[in-house]
Amino acid sequence: MSNKASEVCKHLFSLNTRGIKYDLQRIEEAAKRLGNPQNCFRSIHIAGTNGKGSTCAYLESILRTSGYKTGLFSSPHIMRFEERFQINGKIISEEQWLDIYELQSGLIDELKLTFFEATTLMAYELFKKEGVQWAVFETGMGGRLDATNIIKPAVSVITRIAMDHAEFLGDNILSIAREKLGIVKQNTPLVIASNADVSVMDLVRDICKSKNADLTIISADSAFTRQTDEGQQIGQDGVFYDVGLRGPFQALNVLLAVAAIKKAGITDDKIIKKGLLETVLPGRFQKYKINEKTVIFDVGHNPDAAEAFVSAVKSDFPDKRACIVTGIMKDKDIAGVLKNYLGIAGDLILTQPQIERAASPYDLLSHVPPEERKRCSIAPDIESAVAAAFNNPNDLICVAGSFYTVGEAFKAMKIEPFKRN
Repeated sequence: MSNKASEVCKHLFSLNTRGIKYDLQRIEEAAKRLGNPQNCFRSIHIAGTNGKGSTCAYLESILRTSGYKTGLFSSPHIMRFEERFQINGKIISEEQWLDIYELQSGLIDELKLTFFEATTLMAYELFKKEGVQWAVFETGMGGRLDATNIIKPAVSVITRIAMDHAEFLGDNILSIAREKLGIVKQNTPLVIASNADVSVMDLVRDICKSKNADLTIISADSAFTRQTDEGQQIGQDGVFYDVGLRGPFQALNVLLAVAAIKKAGITDDKIIKKGLLETVLPGRFQKYKINEKTVIFDVGHNPDAAEAFVSAVKSDFPDKRACIVTGIMKDKDIAGVLKNYLGIAGDLILTQPQIERAASPYDLLSHVPPEERKRCSIAPDIESAVAAAFNNPNDLICVAGSFYTVGEAFKAMKIEPFKRN
């Protein structure tokens, strides 16, 4: 990263000190002054607790396979700031986002935009400038008052809803669902993952009825999955899709993406299947073979995601115990995440990525039941944790718990997971 880019990134991240301002007034005003660039391309909007990133990646790949110039805005990044912005399946260059920032910096400071508002505004203008035809937007948190919620999507999608960000979205599943459902627009189709909570599904139907939004509910309960050389095959009702992303939990994300893309008007099964197969997304149950060990990276960071990850490990490696390297943020349900990891861990290395939000490894240890602590060890940083994992006798290593943990582990192992322009 150049000195200039480093300085700008430092300034942008300093905007986090403005906190999370949960309303749309500033982003609406900023976009208005720029001529509402978010209305210059067609879009699909995705909210949810888990599965957003994968579903976004599937949709972008199918759109690109269809011949459209695509944009993808997602968060957080794993290794570099510019990962948040992709055009035609590749992360943009440093120069591209710096040019956009220079145009907007005065407005960002004048309106006191938060970090996420500023980056969302940059995405709107970037995609307009680059002539994007279809853009896929992932919400940062919630939906109703998320800075992405000023777009006018062709389709809205809500993936699995579970407990997360309770301090902002509410301390029960119904409150969280209500915030996610804030992305539902008048006369705009909604594709949503089924939820076991009856009150959540009643709320979904009520809101869609009030908005005259065509509702499609997706369940993967009857889906079939099997491993293939490329990744896995997912099938339901006699239709099969081959995908490169691994883990049984991807079945729901694939089915959501297929339903959503058809609502967007793309119905050619050959294009859909090709787009799904060619989807690449780092950090989602991603496997590497390194020094005769299998290493799996997963950015899931709440108990629901950890449960899905552990289920996938058990499915792929039924007779193995893993050496797990994990660093988790302070604001997450640490005990809930670690409880899942202990179900497959032969050894658990507790560590801390270099970010203020990260819990200390000793804090993580305090959330482990005393009788399980003999399996735990402490590493002061990700690099030393990775080194310890490779010295561990287990030949299966899992790096999981947050985007930041996975990103620093990629760096420590000299892995470049992204395609770059």
